[in-house]
Amino acid sequence: MAAPEHACAILVDHRGRLALQLRPPGVRHAPEQLTCFGGKREPGENAEECLVRELAEELAWRPESFVPAVDLVKGDRWIARFFQAQLPESVHLRVEPGFALIRVPLPALPGLPVSSWHVRVLAAWQAGHDQVDLVANP
Repeated sequence: MAAPEHACAILVDHRGRLALQLRPPGVRHAPEQLTCFGGKREPGENAEECLVRELAEELAWRPESFVPAVDLVKGDRWIARFFQAQLPESVHLRVEPGFALIRVPLPALPGLPVSSWHVRVLAAWQAGHDQVDLVANP
């Protein structure tokens, strides 16, 4: 596995809430669900470059720093690397038209319409695990 197909961000604000994206109806992946911000890696891009580009496109923001948090794999396929980043208290975020930024306290996650992959990744992150294998634990 040379590089992940996607790079995503687990964004935590100054109150410990997650900043998630509510996707509009009609989008190809995870319509009307909450997901982390991020997206597909472009040819020649590493995961870190992808993350910075995606956050600039989706939030008009570039993180000062971020660290690898959880890898999402399916057997030998490296689907995504999720990075953790802190949102500064004074940051102004702008989302793409049709999408919404939702700030969610961790205890409120159960029962919300979070994408199935993101449910798994966020649970692993909260438990301190650095990988989710969709084959080993469907």
